[in-house]
Amino acid sequence: MGNRQSPQLLFLLLAAVAIVAMSAVAVGRFGVRGVYAYLAAVNLSTFLAYGYDKAAAIGGRLRVPEVVLHVLALVGGSAGAWVGQRAFHHKTAKWSFQRAFWLIVVLQAVGVGLWVHYS
Repeated sequence: MGNRQSPQLLFLLLAAVAIVAMSAVAVGRFGVRGVYAYLAAVNLSTFLAYGYDKAAAIGGRLRVPEVVLHVLALVGGSAGAWVGQRAFHHKTAKWSFQRAFWLIVVLQAVGVGLWVHYS
């Protein structure tokens, strides 16, 4: 078996660093408001994660675990995930992945709807 660790933590940390860095640049350099900077950063990071994972699948490199792709969608990157799936033709045919992805999208839509309704 060996001591091979799951790459989940590695990819989550890389995504978090990318999101924080892109958000900071968007706010500091371009004056984008915080929540919009975050949403742009998380969606771009998610899109790039799908692109990397597709290339890694073809090239036999270290893959992004599905749970990381779902976490990125869950924390606000669902639009970037959807665009990444379409642009890279990646994870579109795997039913279990799509079921979890669309559950995340529905939960987010309900959450946004409730927030708008009660604010």
